[in-house]
Amino acid sequence: MAFTVIIHTTGTLPSADAFAEWLTHQGEPFEYEGPQHLGLRGLPVRMIVEDGSHEIQAQIDVDPNVPIMRLVDLLFDLSVVAGADVRLAGIGSISRPELWMRLADDQDRQRIARALDKASEHGNHEEVIRRLWAILNVLSPNKDVRWSAEQNCIVEMREIGAEGGISVEEARWHIPDASIGDLIATKLPGFLHSLAWRWLSEAYPALNDTRFSLGR
Repeated sequence: MAFTVIIHTTGTLPSADAFAEWLTHQGEPFEYEGPQHLGLRGLPVRMIVEDGSHEIQAQIDVDPNVPIMRLVDLLFDLSVVAGADVRLAGIGSISRPELWMRLADDQDRQRIARALDKASEHGNHEEVIRRLWAILNVLSPNKDVRWSAEQNCIVEMREIGAEGGISVEEARWHIPDASIGDLIATKLPGFLHSLAWRWLSEAYPALNDTRFSLGR
């Protein structure tokens, strides 16, 4: 999943060349992808620094193996150099711990998807899904929470028109022909993917191909 982090200031930003020099001093390899575009080689980050702008856009493509802590530290160190605050597109101002949690949760979502694909190869996919469902329902009791193979994420199944469910009007944001009695998969707030991945990686270590990495 792609994220856009905006490093915003009301003052004047340093030039792209100044940021390039800073990256060099940090030992962070990069390359110019254009006069005002810097692509990092060691992290999935592409920075856009436009002359006269009050913000840097950092486009991030999280993958299952990117070191999240290193990435977050770099962005916040960069914000200090720029004298700016850090915002996440669609969310607003964000703290270092919250940005780490959001990126890590999406990374763990991808890790779960990859592990389930591997479970299919090993022939124990149904067993893993059944046990994962049990864990998810401990994390969110009194809700129908499950893994969606279509969306590759944890969702809550909500019945249209039922008490505590979802209205027809709201459901039509998800599917245009929604009707009473249908079940709609809606994404859940919070960081359930990270909790679910903690269980899955320990319960089925053979499905965890990140266990020998340096971590986040």
